[in-house]
Amino acid sequence: MSPKFLVRSVLAAALAAAAIAVPLAVSRTPTAPAPKQAQAQTQEKASPPQAARPEIEVVFVLDTTGSMSGLIEGAKQKIFSIASRIATGKPTPRLKVGLVAYRDEGDDYVTKRFDLSEDLDTVFTNLRQFSADGGGDTPEHVGRGLGEAVSKMSWSSSRETMKVIFLVGDAPPAIREQEWDFKHWSKQAKEKHIVVNTVRCGEDEETATAWQFVAKLTDGTFDTIDQAGGMLAVATPYDAELARVNAEIASKTLYTGSAAVQAENRGRAEQMGAMAPEVAAERISYMKKAKGKVPGSAMPASSAPMAVGGAMDLAAQPEGLAKVQEAELPAELKGLSKEAQVAKVTQLAEERRVLEAQASKLAAERDSWRVKNVAEKSDSFDDNVMKSVRTQAASFGVAY
Repeated sequence: MSPKFLVRSVLAAALAAAAIAVPLAVSRTPTAPAPKQAQAQTQEKASPPQAARPEIEVVFVLDTTGSMSGLIEGAKQKIFSIASRIATGKPTPRLKVGLVAYRDEGDDYVTKRFDLSEDLDTVFTNLRQFSADGGGDTPEHVGRGLGEAVSKMSWSSSRETMKVIFLVGDAPPAIREQEWDFKHWSKQAKEKHIVVNTVRCGEDEETATAWQFVAKLTDGTFDTIDQAGGMLAVATPYDAELARVNAEIASKTLYTGSAAVQAENRGRAEQMGAMAPEVAAERISYMKKAKGKVPGSAMPASSAPMAVGGAMDLAAQPEGLAKVQEAELPAELKGLSKEAQVAKVTQLAEERRVLEAQASKLAAERDSWRVKNVAEKSDSFDDNVMKSVRTQAASFGVAY
C-alpha cells in the first residue's frame, strides 16, 4: 500500500468517526452544574425580586392669607408628624410632598409653588417660607391654587400611584380669569385621577359649598376644623433625647462641593439641629420608617439631611473620599495628609453610625408610647389628613 493511499485512508476514517460522534454528543444529557453553581441557581429561583414599594404623592394647597396664621404655623410643626404617620403604612410607602400657597390678586403674591419631593427636609424648608398675610376681602384665588397643583406638579403618570391634594382654606374661590376657573380645575383633577380632600377652616358656607363640590367630584373627603387648625403639641418622654440625637447627627456631617454648595448644605444641617423637640422627634421617626436600613447592611440609613447641589456627605459615604478633588474638599480635610483625611472621615462615620442606632431605638420606643397614650382628634388638621389617607390608601394596597 502506498504512503499516499495510507494517509487518505486514515483521514477518511477520522472524518467518519467525527460524523458519528457529533450527534452522539448532542443527544447526551447536559452535564449537571457544579454543586456551588447549582446552589446559587436554586437560591436565585427561591428569592423573587422584591416588590416595588407603593407610592403616595400629596400636595398641600394652602390659603396663606392673614386669617390662616394659626394653621400655617401649626403645619410647620406637624409636617414631619403627618409624614411619619403616613410612613406607618404596610408596606411602607414612598412619599412625595408638594406645596402650593395661594392668596389673591393685589397681595404680595397670588401663588407660591414647590414641586413634589421625596426629600422632606426640603419640603420643611419650603414650608417655613410660608407666612400668613394679606387677604381681608373674603374670596381668594382658590382656582389658581388648585389649578397649579393639578397642572404644574410633576405627578406620576402611573395609575398605581396614589395622588392626593389637600385643599385647605377658609374663603371661597374668587371669580377671576377663565383659565383658573375653580370648577374647571376640579374636573381636570378628576380626569387625572387626583383625589381632592378638602379641609374648611371656620364656618363660611360659601367655602363649604365649593369644597364639597370638588371633594364629591373627585371621590375626596370634606371636613371642617377650627380656624386655627386644632393642632396641639404632643410631648413624649423621648422627645428631648431624640432632639439631642437629631442635633448630634446634624453636627456629624461633612459636605463636599464648591464653597456655595457646602454652605447651603451646612445651613440645612443647622436648621435640622435647631428644630424644636417634638418636630425633631417626628423627623427622626419619619426618617427611620421611610429609609429603614442601608441595603445589604444592618446599619440604619442616614437621618442627616440629603446632600443637595451635587454634594456628597462623606460621613454617610466615606468611601467617596477617594473621588473628591482637592478644591471640593470640606475645610476640615484640607491640609491633611491622605491618611489623616481617611482617619477623620472614618471616625466621623463611626460616630454617626452609633448615633443612628440610638435614633432608631428611641424612635421605635416613642412610636410604641404614642400608640398607647395618644388618641387621635377628629377636629385637627393633621388627624383629618391621616383619616383621609388611611381610607384612600387601602385601594392602593397600603394598610394602616
